[in-house]
Amino acid sequence: MEVDGTPPMPWNASRDWPQTRAEFESLIERYQGPLVRYAFRRLGNIQDAEDAVQEVFVRGYVQMQGGRRVSDALAYLYRMAANVCTDVLRRRKRARGWPQRATNEPIADGGRSVADEALKQESVQRIERLVARLPRRQAEVVRLRVWDGLRFEEIAQVLGCPVSTIKSRFQYALVKLRAVINSAKEEL
Repeated sequence: MEVDGTPPMPWNASRDWPQTRAEFESLIERYQGPLVRYAFRRLGNIQDAEDAVQEVFVRGYVQMQGGRRVSDALAYLYRMAANVCTDVLRRRKRARGWPQRATNEPIADGGRSVADEALKQESVQRIERLVARLPRRQAEVVRLRVWDGLRFEEIAQVLGCPVSTIKSRFQYALVKLRAVINSAKEEL
């Protein structure tokens, strides 16, 4: 809607918190995949990751309806996802001992079998074990950069650090990962 001949400012999904349902749907469409991948890396289970992200968007929609204003939508979504994942991990820890239900049915996306999904998860877990050997802050930067494809500026917003700090953490992490991989090769 134009006011006094001035065109409206375009909605920036990576920065602005949505004000309308259509904008919120656009936000979901843009960030659902990256947030599910982020949650999957933290939780190790695709169903839990999808549930966690759904909870993030439900909370976000309720906050939008309540008139909540957020200065940086991307950072806010990732922080909410991290908090929901922490809640899921706490619930898991309390529920330890309850058996998990396994199935041999194809997985909903693309008809992959449980065996295919297990191989994929095993590869991700191997990589995650390498990344887990890094200091926590460096590992988080690597995950956000490599797995989520965020730019250094976006990672700085998500983590609330200067861009230079994020870049140095990433560089130090790469040096450490190379050393870990090289020492593993020598052991073989």
